[in-house]
Amino acid sequence: MPLRFLPDPGFLDGLDETRAARLLEERAERLARRGVTATALPMAPVLLLAAGGETFGLDLLRVAEVLPAEPPYPLPGSPPAVLGLRARAGRLHAVLDLAALLGLTPLGAEEGPSGGHDVLLRRDPRSATGARRFALRVGRALGAQAPLPLPPERTPPSPGGAVAFHARLPEAETILAVLDIDRLLRPFAPSSLSPDHGA
Repeated sequence: MPLRFLPDPGFLDGLDETRAARLLEERAERLARRGVTATALPMAPVLLLAAGGETFGLDLLRVAEVLPAEPPYPLPGSPPAVLGLRARAGRLHAVLDLAALLGLTPLGAEEGPSGGHDVLLRRDPRSATGARRFALRVGRALGAQAPLPLPPERTPPSPGGAVAFHARLPEAETILAVLDIDRLLRPFAPSSLSPDHGA
């Protein structure tokens, strides 16, 4: 056990109560700040997406590929958020407008139907939509980054029901909503719109 050297008791006699209380408060604040920085470790990397004038994060494990957007094959009678179908490597993906899914300004109103990027999603056989293939149309895919956790008192209200949690980007101090892709796609699980017929 290491030895600890205690201060000379005469030192304590020179402190009045007010100064002692101030020193204890300052020490408590320093320890609290140290605790916050020690726990603020980077989280798993996410793909940063610009959509509807906001920046969102998407778990990189759910991203199969990012491609320049192209006009999709239209699907008459589909919901407004469904832009159509896109073919890639012999498979069809339903292209969904991320901004429209979140109740924000649809991409078509910002940049035209062929602007931005298509984020092809990796299928998850455990989810209700596991047999279907989807792509998210976004204003732009900005790259991957590992965000930092956001304290609960700084967490803003969710823009929709599809936000898993909030985080922040360390350099820009930007607050980021990280999406729960299964919750986002849940409305399309029972639909008869299936761009992948058993493949």
